[in-house]
Amino acid sequence: MWRTGTVVALRDETTTARTITVTVPDWPGHVAGQHVDIRLTAADGYSAVRSYSIASASNSEKQIEITVERLPNGEVSPYLTENLAVGDRLELRGPIGGWFVWHTEQADPIQLIAGG
Repeated sequence: MWRTGTVVALRDETTTARTITVTVPDWPGHVAGQHVDIRLTAADGYSAVRSYSIASASNSEKQIEITVERLPNGEVSPYLTENLAVGDRLELRGPIGGWFVWHTEQADPIQLIAGG
C-alpha cells in the first residue's frame, strides 16, 4: 500500500548524505530493522522506486526518518539529497520487513548465527 507523506525537516549529515524527516498521517508504526520504499514519479509518468532503512524509532508524531547517501550516478539519491524541500510530498510504501525482529515477549528459542 502506497502512502503519502510530507517532508517536515531536512538535515545534512555530510557533504553527500541527508536525513529526511517525513510525517505520514496513516503511518502504522514500525520496529527496528524495517525499511520503506520511496517512489518518485516524473511529470511524464516515469517512476523510480528505491528502498531506504528507517533511521528513527517509532513515535506518536507518525514521523519517520531516512538517511540517504547521494550516489554520483544515482537516479533518485541526487534528487533526495539536493532538490527535495520541506513541504514536498513523497510516496512511500512500508514499513517492510521484520523477519529478524526479536520481541521480548517471545518465548520461542532463537538461534543466532554470524559470519565474518
